[in-house]
Order: sequence, then C-alpha cells, then structure tokens
Amino acid sequence: MNQKDKRRHLFQTFVRSKGLFACFSLVLSLLLIVGSTYAWITSADERVNRADANRKVLSAIIEEDFDRVFDWAPGVEKTKQVKVRNNGEMPTIVRLSLKEFFASFEVDTTDNHRLDANPDNNRNGNANLKSYGTFTTPMDVQKTDTWVVGHTYEINASTYYKADQVLKNQTYAYGGTRTLPLAAFELTFTATNIFDTPASAAGKQDYWYYEKGYFYYSEVLQPNEVTTDLLESITLNAEYANQYKGALYKLIPIMDAHDLTKELISDWGIHPTNDHAYQLYKDKLAK
Repeated sequence: MNQKDKRRHLFQTFVRSKGLFACFSLVLSLLLIVGSTYAWITSADERVNRADANRKVLSAIIEEDFDRVFDWAPGVEKTKQVKVRNNGEMPTIVRLSLKEFFASFEVDTTDNHRLDANPDNNRNGNANLKSYGTFTTPMDVQKTDTWVVGHTYEINASTYYKADQVLKNQTYAYGGTRTLPLAAFELTFTATNIFDTPASAAGKQDYWYYEKGYFYYSEVLQPNEVTTDLLESITLNAEYANQYKGALYKLIPIMDAHDLTKELISDWGIHPTNDHAYQLYKDKLAK
C-alpha cells in the first residue's frame, strides 16, 4: 500500500469513529472561540487607546456684544463689548489683540461755491459722497480682503461709492499716538480693568494688562469661566463730520489661548526679563 492509500484509509477510519470525530470538532470549536475572543479584546483596547478618554480639550471663544455699523456717522457711539470664555475642559490663559480696518470714499467736489466775499470761506463740494452709476470691483463689507482703493461699494443697483483710502490689519496700540484716519475712531475701554504698568496693576485681580500689542488676562480661566469686558464702545469723533462720513470701519479681536505649560512663554514670545507678562504668569504655570 502506497502513502496515498494509507492516508485515505486513515481518514475513512477517523470518520467512522464518531467519538473521535466529536472530540476533534469540540477542540476545533474551542480554538475558534478563543481566537475570536482575543481578537475582540485586542480591537476594543485599540479603540480605547485611540480615543484616549483621559485627554481633555483646550478651547476658548470670543463673546461680543456689538451694534453693527456699515456707514459710520460722526458723533455716533456704538456698543462694542468684548470678552473671552473658556468653553473647553481644562484651565487656560488667554490674550487678545485688536486689528483695525478702515475704508473711506471719494467726496463730491463738483459744486464749488463761495459762501461770502472772503476766499478763506470757500467750501469745496457739497460734502456728499461722490456716486457712480456703474461699478468696478465690488467691495463686500464682510470681507476685508475686498477693501481696496478703487473698488466700489454698492448703495443700490444704480449708486456706488468708490474707495479712496484703505487701511487693513492695523494693530491697535493702547495708549499710543493715533494718526488719522484711525484717530477719528475712539475706543472706550473698561477703565477699571485695563492697566499698562506694573505699578498700576499691583494688587488687582481680574484685569487686562496691555503690553506690546497684546491684552493679557491676569487670571487663569477655569472651564466655563469668562473674563471681564475689555471694551465698552466705539465712537466716530464728531469733529470729522464730513471727512469720514459713510466710512467703513471694523475692529476685529484676535484671541490666543494656551494651557498652563511653560511652553506658553516661548510660544507667545514673552521675554522673561523685559516683559511684565512673564511676571504675570510665571507662578501660574506648571513647575
């Protein structure tokens, strides 16, 4: 009997033996069950590791109360309240910077006339904005990248104003010298909550400290806590009654939030010797 016949004979004998076949089936089933269970546990562990249930989310949002203005009128004051809320799951430190955007439009000077015999009393134009019946590239009040000299702002289907001066992404400097046209827009801050010298902030809590273009909040924000208001309002100075009539102006707050690690110092470019912000936060960061 050759090898092939021997294997065939052995298999037929095994099949005829019901007890032996049953034992083999039982062992095979157990191996399959154990293998499947191991595979399920391994898969479950991998899902838990990927989810990392102990990881918490760092997040903060700017909350604004603002009376939106498209065409600014001289002497009009508009509410502009800005604060930050920790809407994450872990403590955070926050700072704000303020970016200004401005666009003014051509003034009509076609009806020059003299008010009296004194040439010094001449008035140029009617102080109205010059209107056009057609447009070039349109300006979108919501999209400051379209604020470009020569672009037109639609008043209605047949009336357009043309931009003659544009400033974009100008960082507001608290206490600094402002030049026109931005000097015409006066920002009113919450006076009791803003400081820009270490002496003025000594012994205070829950305030904003201004330094080098940033307003740093003095306290660590726990989850769902909110800062005090930074701003109260914005006003277009009445002295510029005609000069900036109909101007577009935007003030956009930019917020940074950071966890309580020492990397905050390098990430925010805070100088340990020259910047008071370092003294403000050094004892609040993880050792």
